[in-house]
Amino acid sequence: MELDSELKQELMNLIKEGKPLPLPFKGLLFPPDKKPKEYELVYGIKEREEDILAETMAVPFQPVKQFGKIKEEGWYNQLIFGDNLQVLKHIKKLQDEGRMEKIKLVFIDPPFGTGDIYDAKGAPAYSAALQGAEFLEFLRKRLVLLREILADDGSIYIRIDYHFGHYVKVLMDEIFDKNNFQGEIVLNRFKKKSGAFTTTTESLFFYSKSMYPNFLFNSIQRPRQCTFCKKELEPKWQWMSSAGESKNPKYFIVDGKRVLLYPPRGRHWTNSQEKIEELQKEGKIRIDKSTSYTDTDGKKINFVPERLQDEDLEVDNNWTDIPGYVFGVFTEGTYGIKYPTQNAEEVLERVIKASSNEGDLVLDCFAGSGTTGAVAEKLGRRWIMVDCGKLAIYTIIKRLYSLKEEIGNKGKTLKPKPFALYNAGLYEDHDILLKMGIEQYKKFALELFQCEPKEIEINGLKMEGILLNCPVRIFSKEGYLTEEYIDELHNTVGASIKSRMFIIAPASRVYFLQDYIEKNGIRYYILRIPYSVIDEIHKKAFTRPIQPTSLSGINQNIDAIGFDFIHPPEVKADYSKIKPKNKLTGFMGEEELIIEIKKFEAVQRSKEPMEFKDPKDALSMVFVDRDYNGEYFNMTDYFFSEEIKKQDYKIIIPTKTGNQIMIIYLDILGNERIEIKKASDFKRK
Repeated sequence: MELDSELKQELMNLIKEGKPLPLPFKGLLFPPDKKPKEYELVYGIKEREEDILAETMAVPFQPVKQFGKIKEEGWYNQLIFGDNLQVLKHIKKLQDEGRMEKIKLVFIDPPFGTGDIYDAKGAPAYSAALQGAEFLEFLRKRLVLLREILADDGSIYIRIDYHFGHYVKVLMDEIFDKNNFQGEIVLNRFKKKSGAFTTTTESLFFYSKSMYPNFLFNSIQRPRQCTFCKKELEPKWQWMSSAGESKNPKYFIVDGKRVLLYPPRGRHWTNSQEKIEELQKEGKIRIDKSTSYTDTDGKKINFVPERLQDEDLEVDNNWTDIPGYVFGVFTEGTYGIKYPTQNAEEVLERVIKASSNEGDLVLDCFAGSGTTGAVAEKLGRRWIMVDCGKLAIYTIIKRLYSLKEEIGNKGKTLKPKPFALYNAGLYEDHDILLKMGIEQYKKFALELFQCEPKEIEINGLKMEGILLNCPVRIFSKEGYLTEEYIDELHNTVGASIKSRMFIIAPASRVYFLQDYIEKNGIRYYILRIPYSVIDEIHKKAFTRPIQPTSLSGINQNIDAIGFDFIHPPEVKADYSKIKPKNKLTGFMGEEELIIEIKKFEAVQRSKEPMEFKDPKDALSMVFVDRDYNGEYFNMTDYFFSEEIKKQDYKIIIPTKTGNQIMIIYLDILGNERIEIKKASDFKRK
């Protein structure tokens, strides 16, 4: 498309005003100066990388809870609740500012965008929300940012299935360079009939950030196995001597005995006595007293040294010798939690050992059940895990407190290193702004709206930042922002401002409804915390991660845009207990606790609130900790609203509980209402 001078000027004006270019003109005004690619995946909604990096909103991390004793200085592991695209952009911002190091290894297992569904037995239960081009662009935006935050010698692994694997491979070639493709690893999957042949494998694409050999890679070994039975084979022992068939024998001390060893034919010994002793300590050399041979002088040798041969094999790209997915149970005490589509710890063990060293930083932004962090913890790596689902967050916390030392979650209990839970994009307690210190409040407010921190004065009035080349003033936490305040502000600075100015203020402190007030052609935009003018700044409608109402909705692919504060839903419930009677025998069974939800209503403070036919339709899930320890929520049960509705909004907890029970009611917008009940609060019916 040719651009005439008038159209080009109009596009330039849009850029000067900080507005995004219309889709048909993106890439035309400033065409990329790169050479054309050999091949490229083309689809209608594909954005330029430059636009993805520039327009993605970064949302700051708000600490929610610390687990373990965290030191003020130094690293601690991070679990982040929020949309991973906005989280990755903030990580990039922290790296650019020198406040976070680069990531050494990325592992992701995103929903495959296929609509395929599974449960713990391979039956319908799990669904991805996006398909086709939407899924590809959803994934591509995240891959672009993952490349930016990855260390130069780092690597990324992405698990994908047969539906979109070929398209994703082309995207990865574009983003990471086809020369940095280090291999396709074959993994086991649930058997699924697809076409003529049943599909039993999935792919793990492995890319490095830099070309060979400028990336970290450790060769890993696996035990020898029988090809068909998949059982580990007994190691083979072979003589270390080839008596009479070679020259240059050499004496060594093995197991306290002086033995004459002949090297293989045509070779000479490269082992030293020190190496022999090292191998013996490792159990790789032994004396076979039952075997003898006659040396070249006709002397009988009764002590034959043997060396262990082919004990381990180098791992290749065929990983079907280990499980691909598992449906294990994370237990602590007497309670366990299952989570659909858990990656096997054996898979992550190989990935982490191959592409990181102890102490390196590993990231998984589709964390799910937390396998990446669990294995990283066991192998001495540091980790960041991100997920937009509350079920995933509570599952991960439980899993970290249920760790066992060995891969496969076996062996002795392993106490996790300290970690912190953060919110990103959906923040606790609207009044938190009023509780912050003034400097922390200013920093938080500027980061929310991606303003450049910069102190300037206009006619003696202090400004704290710059946004779209316009001044930003942060309104004091005290007092109220009124139209009279805008009048006074205009009288002071209006003559020195070109077209607009931004004022950041808590929404509860703004005493008018307009998004901006215009005075003599100058617009004074009010950036209400939480989000009211995100669409004005970014030209994108505010959205947030929607929490599932059934198992089939877990891991939906949804982009969140903007941020908000948590508004706990209104909940009224009756708490009772009964001893159920067996219909056939009349036997009184174990006591059951009953939660009966009488009222559930989402609290929305939005320009365009989500509408529900029945207020209870806003319910997403209910989480229960039957034995709350007073320190952290250790989920023992979860119930989707789909199943709760079938029981007339009754939740039955059939087993014994502790003295305290924590109940979390979650709406589909991610807001929580927390109740802590004593066992005595459940009245007998």
